[in-house]
This record gives sequence, C-alpha cells and structure tokens, in this order.
Amino acid sequence: MEIDFIDIKIVGLEDDLTVESPNNPALRYIYLRLSQTPPPLWQKYFEESRKIARHARWRHIWIDRKYLVVECVPEEIETHHLNDLKQDVAHANSNYRQYLQHQALAEYKKEQTQSIERDRLREMKGRLNFD
Repeated sequence: MEIDFIDIKIVGLEDDLTVESPNNPALRYIYLRLSQTPPPLWQKYFEESRKIARHARWRHIWIDRKYLVVECVPEEIETHHLNDLKQDVAHANSNYRQYLQHQALAEYKKEQTQSIERDRLREMKGRLNFD
C-alpha cells in the first residue's frame, strides 16, 4: 500500500516576518517556513513532541499556516532550536505516516471483506431458483 504523503521539512527562515514579541520585547517571533501546510493531525503530533522541555532555553513554538513560529532571541534558532525542531518535525512525520498506513490498511481490509461478501452473494445468486 502506497501512502500519499511527502514528509514535511523546515525549508527556510522568513526574516521579513520577524516581529518583536508582544510578551517580551527582548524576544522575537521568528517564522520558519515549512515545505507545506501541515494537516491538523500532523500538528497534534508535532505539539505532542514539544510537551517536554529538553534544555533550559526551551521556548514556546506554534504552527501558523505553513510556518513554525518560535518566540526567542534570534541567535537561539541556530544554537538551540533548529536541531530540536528538525527532530520534532521528523517525529510528527513518522507518527502521521504510521497513522496514514494504519488507515490505508483498515480501508484495504474493509474492501477485501466487501469483495469476499460480493463474491459469495454472486455465487449464491447463481444457485437461487426464483420459479
């Protein structure tokens, strides 16, 4: 079964979208562009992977359309966050792909069951006498 999903990747930093954080003037909202807009379930998997802080510079990150928005000091992207985000994106891709595979397998099994039932009905139809 072929799954129709291309892994999402971080493909760039949108410096023109960077703005001062309304929560803390020392921080910025840094926009990292994704290769595509992630589906809602993918976003859930991404958020799950972000729940536990892995270091002292752990920052709030959210998805806005096809962007990851990081509230941080700009230099932290390079020193702390990009590698974490790559791992979190890979985690979300993996979990989303597993979900799609599970869904495809369930659909395949359903189709197989329906096909077997149709074959049985066709076979029985040939034996029936309606006179």
